[in-house]
Formats: sequence, structure tokens, C-alpha cells
Amino acid sequence: MTGDSLFSAGTPRVFTLPPQADFLRTVATTLRDHFEAESNPQAIAKITLLTPTRRAARALGDAFARAAGNGVAVLPLIRPLGDIDVDDPPFEPGELAGLVPEAISPARRRFELARLILAKETALGRTMDLAGALALADPLAMALDDLATERAGSLAGLADRLAGELPADRLETASFLDILAEAWPARLAELDRIDPADRRNRVLDALRDKWAESPPDTPVLVVGSTGSIPAARELMRDIAHLEHGAVVLPGFDWDSDDRSWSHIDDAHPQWAMRAFVESLGLHRSEIRTWPGASEPETARARRRLIAEALRPAEATSDWVQRIADIEAGNEPGFLPSGTTGFSLVECPDEINEARVCALALRETLEIPGRTALLVTADRLLADRVSAQMLRYGVMVDNSAGTALNQTDVGQFLLRLLDVISAPGQVVPIMSLWSSGFFAARCERGPLHSLLGKLEAACLRGPRPGPDLDAILDRLAQSDDLHDTDRPMLTTALATLAEAAALLTDQPRSLADWTTAHAQAAEALAGDHAVAGAVRLWHGKAGEAACGLMRDMMTESDALAPVNFATYAAAFADLAQSRRVPPERGLHPRIQILGPLESRLLTADRIILAGLNEGVWPGSIGADPWLSRGMRDALGLAMPEQRQGLAAHDFAQLAAGSDVLITRSEKRGGSPTVASRWIWRLKTLLRGTLGEQGAQDALRPDTDYLSIARAVDRAPDHVRPAQRPEPKPPLALRPRTLSVTEIRTWIRDPYSIYAKHVLGLRPLDPPDMATGPRERGTALHAVLERCYKAWGTRWPEDAAEQLATAGMEALRAAGFDSAALEVEAPRLSQAMTWLARWEAARRGRSLLPAAIEAKGEMTLHGPEGPFTLRVQTDRIDRHADGRYEVLDYKTGRPPSTKEVAAGFDPQLPLTAAVLASGGFTSLSAGPAAELLYLKLSGGRDGGEEARLSSRTRSAEALTESALDDLHNWIARFDTETTGYASQPRLKYTHDYGQYDLLARRGEWSSAVSGEET
Repeated sequence: MTGDSLFSAGTPRVFTLPPQADFLRTVATTLRDHFEAESNPQAIAKITLLTPTRRAARALGDAFARAAGNGVAVLPLIRPLGDIDVDDPPFEPGELAGLVPEAISPARRRFELARLILAKETALGRTMDLAGALALADPLAMALDDLATERAGSLAGLADRLAGELPADRLETASFLDILAEAWPARLAELDRIDPADRRNRVLDALRDKWAESPPDTPVLVVGSTGSIPAARELMRDIAHLEHGAVVLPGFDWDSDDRSWSHIDDAHPQWAMRAFVESLGLHRSEIRTWPGASEPETARARRRLIAEALRPAEATSDWVQRIADIEAGNEPGFLPSGTTGFSLVECPDEINEARVCALALRETLEIPGRTALLVTADRLLADRVSAQMLRYGVMVDNSAGTALNQTDVGQFLLRLLDVISAPGQVVPIMSLWSSGFFAARCERGPLHSLLGKLEAACLRGPRPGPDLDAILDRLAQSDDLHDTDRPMLTTALATLAEAAALLTDQPRSLADWTTAHAQAAEALAGDHAVAGAVRLWHGKAGEAACGLMRDMMTESDALAPVNFATYAAAFADLAQSRRVPPERGLHPRIQILGPLESRLLTADRIILAGLNEGVWPGSIGADPWLSRGMRDALGLAMPEQRQGLAAHDFAQLAAGSDVLITRSEKRGGSPTVASRWIWRLKTLLRGTLGEQGAQDALRPDTDYLSIARAVDRAPDHVRPAQRPEPKPPLALRPRTLSVTEIRTWIRDPYSIYAKHVLGLRPLDPPDMATGPRERGTALHAVLERCYKAWGTRWPEDAAEQLATAGMEALRAAGFDSAALEVEAPRLSQAMTWLARWEAARRGRSLLPAAIEAKGEMTLHGPEGPFTLRVQTDRIDRHADGRYEVLDYKTGRPPSTKEVAAGFDPQLPLTAAVLASGGFTSLSAGPAAELLYLKLSGGRDGGEEARLSSRTRSAEALTESALDDLHNWIARFDTETTGYASQPRLKYTHDYGQYDLLARRGEWSSAVSGEET
């Protein structure tokens, strides 16, 4: 056997590498050097190396390739310790086939446990939706894994053992766990599956038995595992005793003082390795340094600094003396020198923290070949840093990936469910067909353009109706679409209707719902040339979506049938938890990893981010299944063990030669608490260097936070936007306006410019709530129809007929049942008042002469004729031929002052057109009265508002309004007059439809607002 020089020492053979060493590179280099020195490099292929994770296994293979110098190397057999299969080496293929059943898949276990949870809730007379049961299934699976991993006691009889110790809710849980102790193994036996942790234990035990009977005659090394899993620790112990076996521990603290070592608990980074070393009967001083490993003085100082900062709480009473002892045994300033290349940035919030991390990563790339590794337990922060890196054109390998529901295909699948959940709502439909996957058997490009036309023409404003058929009806009735557009739109909407029909709401199994969902999605994703399945399920996101739906189809048969809403909620929950790795284009020198994935990895620069309590280390929280007392009764370790593993990850990473630690002082707007590790480091340094000295020692050479703030900081001097006042050529200015547009022209000239010069028309929002506009339009239509139908005859039940017709019109306008209940009494009161008012007028021989009549008149300005158009609600005529001009208002009518001041000239200008003979159905004549009918349906039902007064007659108001209009025309017939936006502070345009275009929000608070 070659390589004996490495294994010449006695057993048990345990090594360690200091934290700052490149663990995997050093192991690979040492092994190559040993075997090449003995002229047998091919013997490397016979070495078996067991690593703690798959990522570490891949990285170790890369380390061997780099150690070869040319990127090509003979590799040893590398296997992740927790995922060894009996059909693969180090078992001989087929030797132990069938030794242990396959592990149950995570999806199958989740669904099976959810079924049991739902059954429990049903038995207790409670209801729980599937999404809630799935959420509880995950911690239950974790509890089962803990039981198997730690070889703990049985759940059976737990309720009886703790009957007098648990509160009612925990006793209920314990009773369920009693049932689970029998039901779950029985169900696993039916499936011929076992829990993953149980399978791992059995495989590792089988490997121990195999090597106990027939020890391998080739080297076997466990590299990088701390032995936190009992089954792995037992295998590591056996390997350490093999003739050619060894264990290489990561960052073992062999020179810790006795007091600190004796107080190590579950939350300490050394607890797992201490348990392993003591199980071998070794003293910590007997652990040897791995051949080829070195530790510079600054690295040793960093290791001691971190170790002392994480000292057990019970051993901190002599912290000051311990620091003094360390300093006395080394060069002066030894411990503070550990802060060289080690810095801390505390950011005001998570946004700035992400920017700081991105800046530090980007700075790394300025040096050729330099690598960087960002490690965080905060997935949201990892996503933010990835997004910030895109601003520098760098796509980063984020091990957490992206949630499926955030990808294009995930969004498409969820939007389809939204459409089915609310079939008549336009916003979900528009959201669905805005997806790049929506093709509906058509050519996507032209279809997208036509859908935009359909949206503008048919889907803006109040909702079309309760379902997709209403949209098809509106498409058929629309005059704004060309006949050539209709076939493709009809095909697309019909395909959408067919897809929706696949998801009709009736109880089905989860598999059936998923099948229908996939079929509907494929039907909508298919275009004129490519099948929907081809377009949907490609790429990393498509594969993840396909995998999720396949799991739901094949692994969920244990669940009872559910309705559509339950399926939709469950799918949304599962899509959120399924992660998708980046597609391609990742930068080779930067990675973003979680603490678990980063084990044994290193880089030139290491950034440890999100160091807040509850994030890293994570909070222990309340386990919904096992309380601390229940865990103790079962012989399970306390949750603090996870914090001990997290502390070891931190200690290893914090020992790097260039380390930046970040945290945010606020998260989600709430104050945070710094991680206990940061607090301890700062406390230790304050005791050594003083307050200011500690701050200086941890301050980075580059002020990343200031740079991050400056990147998006507004300039010191901001010039506010000016009120727009465009001055188009006279030839482009409108020469005809309606009487209602004259009101707009006076109050907001910019709106006239935007509408008539730029040709812009504002679109109503989709699914717009019905309101005053729809109420007024419906009421005007009813009054026009009824008055024209009745003529001079006034029915006795006019109020009832008007109210009935009004309710029908409101319903047609989109008012729902709840809104109609509110509108009904108001409408009844308004129509009752109108009927009494109308009867009184007819008693005085005042009859309608024109209903919704149109007219116009031509005025002459400096640049030529100007046409005024008008459509009046109603003109009444006295028996002697005099006229009265009326206008209905369901809201507040203009006041007499507003009309007299010229800011609301609608009725006076209508009277002017009437006097000029501009209504072809009426003879010319002056208006004796101008009045508004307020039909609000309030306490009095309605109100008559006359504009004339003792000092100003209707004729005077008409003449004044006409003079103002002549002046206004002349003013805008001068090219130097601009169309200002809302120039009058008091008399502004009611709706301001073009205020966003005019950027009114930017300048309105910066200008004086004086009236012009």
C-alpha cells in the first residue's frame, strides 16, 4: 500500500486544519504530494473521501483538478457522507442491493403527513385548509428526522408519560404523536419506503458493519465533517481506527483553555467535535495538524479572537484575565492584530446592507483572479444582493435560487388560477395575457398587439360582466376594432374559455386538479407553430414547474378531493417554496451561499451578511409539534444544537484573511438586535482596545456605506419641474370645442392641449369601480328615454317607472347587488321629488321642447371661425315662447358665483347657442331662466338651483359668458399664449385627467399658484 507515510502514526488518527486554511485545496494538495512522492499517483483513484455535503464533494473534485496544474486529474472516490447509496461505491455495486428500502420522497412525505394532520383536525371537529396542513407537515417531517437522526425514543405513549406536565394544547399534540407512532411506520411499510434520516442511519450502519468485517485496504478519509450526526460520528470513529483511515476536522480548537473546554454546550461551535474526540478517548492536544497546513501569525490571532469571543458564557467571568494571559504569551498586540482584514459595517436598513454587499463583491472583481463568497442565512437579503449586482452587469450564483412563483412560468401558472378564481375580473385576465407564455394557438407578436387594442376598446372602465362570455360579447359589439382583428381575438378568447372550462369548480383529487391545470396552461401557451408543452417546460424554471406538478400528480393520492380554491391556495404555497437555480451567465468568481452550502469553501474575500439575532443565528422559535419538555422526554437534543452548528459555520468563515461582516439596524422597518457573535466580538475588543479603539479596529478601509448611500442619493440642489405651458403653432390649435370643453379650457388649458393637439385620450382603469360618473350617465339615459317616450303625457306612476328604469340602468352600468341596495332608496327619493317638481311645472304649462338636443354656433376670432358645440340635457318652453335651459346633476351643481365669474359657462353658452338659432329643432330665442336640477336623492330628494338673480338676469349671464368666450378665443389665437396646466389654484379642473402627463405633483408645491 502506497501513501503509508501519511498513515504511519498510530490510531485513532485524527487531524485538523486551522480555519483560515483553504481546507479542500490543502487536503487535495497533501494527498497528491504524498502519492506522487511515492511514485504511485494512480493510487489516488483508490482513495475514498467522505465529505459533509454534495457541494463540498464537487468542490473537492475541483480542488484536485486545480492541484494537478492543468485542470485534469485522476480523482479519488468522493462521496457526501449523508447521501451514500448502497448501489454505489464504497459499497460494491449490487453487493447490498435491497439492504434498505428507498427513502420516501420529500413531496410524498409532505402530502402523507398533511393527510394525517387533516384527519386529526377533522376528528377534533375543526376545519383546516390544505395549505395550512402542508405548512405544518414540514416541521412534523423535521421532528421525525430528528427522532431518527438522534436515535431517540419512540413517540408511543408520549401523552401518558407527560399527562400531568403538559398544557392542554401540547397534550393534544402528544396524543396525535402517539397515533403517529403507529400509523406512520405502517404507512411507510405499505409504501415500501422509510424516512430519509432513517435510511441514512441504516446505510451508514451497514457501511460500518461491512468495514468491521472486511476493512478496506485502501485509504479512507472523512474530511470536513464535525460528527454532529450520531450515525456519522460512529462511522468517523471506526474510520479513525482503520489501518489506512483518518478523520480531518475543520477548525478544531486544540489549544482552548481547560475552563472554556469544560463548559462547552450545545450552542458552542466546538460541541460536535468535542463529543467526537471524547468518544475516541483522545485529549484535544492529541489532535494533529494536517500535513501541509500552515497558520500565519495573523491567522492564529484571528482564530484566537473568534474563539475567545465565542467562549462559553459560564467561562466569561475571567474574560479579562484570559485576554491578559493570551497577550502575555505572545507578541504585544497579538489579539488585536486578529482584526487585520476583518471589518464590520452596520447599515441603517436591509436595502443599504444589500448595496454595501454588492459594492464589496463588485470591488473584488477589480483584481484579476480574485474570488468572493457572500454567505447569509437571509434569503431575502441574498435576493436583494443578486438584484443589486445586476446593476453592475454581474449575474451571481445564488444557491438559494429564485422562488418558482417569482419566475415567468410560475407567474403564468398562478395567473391562470387567478383568472379561474375571478372569471369576470379584467385585471387577472390582462395580467395573464401579458405573460410571454400566453399565445392561445395564435402568433404571439400580432396577438399581443391585438390584445392591447381589445383592452383599450373594450376592457377599460367598469367590469364587462360576470364571466369570460361577457368579454366575448363586448368584443362582438365593439366598433373600435377592425373586422380583420376579430378572428384572432376570437380564437384567443375562445381558447382561454376552453382552458377555463378544464378547471370547473367541483371536488377533485389534487392529481386531477394538477392535470387539468397543466393541460389548460399548455393549451394557452401553445402558439401557431410550437406546442404549449415545449414552450412551458423548458429551462430551469420550466423544469422546476414540471417537477412540482409531477409531484402533485404522482405523490398526492393519499389526500381527499378538494375544491378549486383549496387547490389554488395549495399550489401557490408549494410554488413559493420550490426554488429555481439561475439559468446561465453566472460569474465564475462570485457566489452567494447559505451557511450549510458554504461549509469547507473559501474565497479571497468572504462577506458574512444578515448577522442579526433571529436570522443568523436563527431563532429557536416555538416548535408546533415538540416542546422542550417533549424533546427531553424523547431524549432529543435541544434546538440550541442548531445554533452550535451555525456558530461553527460562522467561526470558520470569520477566520478568513479578508472578511467583511454586515448587518442592518432595521429589518422590514422594525429595529433589530445584532447577532450574539457580533455583540461578543465588539465586547471583547472594547475590553482590549477601548470604545474608540474597537470602532477603529472594525472599520473597513473602504467606506462602503457612504458609497452605497451616494449611489442613489438625490443631488444637493434639485431644480423643481416647472408648470408646463406649451405653445403649439396656431394651425394646430383646436377650432371647435364643446361647451363642456370650454369649462375645461378655462380651468385647465393643458387638458385641451393634450386632448386636441397631442391627440391623447386617457384610459379608464380596468375593473373600475362604479361611481358618480356611471350613476350620472345611467340617470341621464333613463330620463332621456322616458321623457321622449311620454312626450306631453305625464303618467301618474312616473316616479315608480323612473325608479324602476333607473335601477335597471344602474345594474347594466355595473353596480353590484350591495351597491344597488344603497342606490335604491336614494333613487326612489330623487325620482319622487322629480315627479312632484315636473307635475308642478306642467301645471304652469312649462313643457320640454327639446331633450338631449344638439346645437352649434360659429364665432369669429382673430385667426378665423371658431365653432362652439353643445348638447343640452333639456330645454323647456313657456306658453308664451320663452325658454328655460336645464341641466341634471347627480352631484353638486356649480354655484351662482362660479357661473357669474365665468368658470362654469355651460348653461349661459347653451343659452347663447339657443339665442343664435343653433338648435335646428328650435326657433331662435333668448333663455328666460338657467337652472340646475340636483337629483342626489338626499333627504329632500332633489333641489332646483336657478342661476338668475335680482342683479343678474339669465340674458346678462349669457351675454357675459359669450363675451368671455370671445376674449378667450382671441387670447389663444395669439401664439405667445400657452396652454398652462391648472393655472388657477381655486378653480381647477375637477378630474385632472392629464395631471400625470403635466407632472403636476412635482411643480404644484413649488410654485405660488397665483390665479391668472
